[in-house]
Amino acid sequence: MARLLLLICLICVLLALVGLAVSALTRAAQDSKALAQGMIAPDKGVTMERISYTALILLMLGVTSGLLGGL
Repeated sequence: MARLLLLICLICVLLALVGLAVSALTRAAQDSKALAQGMIAPDKGVTMERISYTALILLMLGVTSGLLGGL
C-alpha cells in the first residue's frame, strides 16, 4: 500500500514538473515573439535605451580591463 501511495505521489510530482516546464516554454515563446516585434519597429526611446546600455557595457569593459581610467 505504501508503494502505491509513493508511486501516486511521484506521478503527481512529475505531472506538476511537466506542467511547469510547458508553462515556462509557452511564456518564453510569447516573450520572444513580443521581443521580435519590438525589434522590427523600435520606438525612439527603445533605440536610445539600447545605445545607452551598449555604451555602459563598453565603459564597464574598458574600466575592468584597465584600458580606461587606470593601470
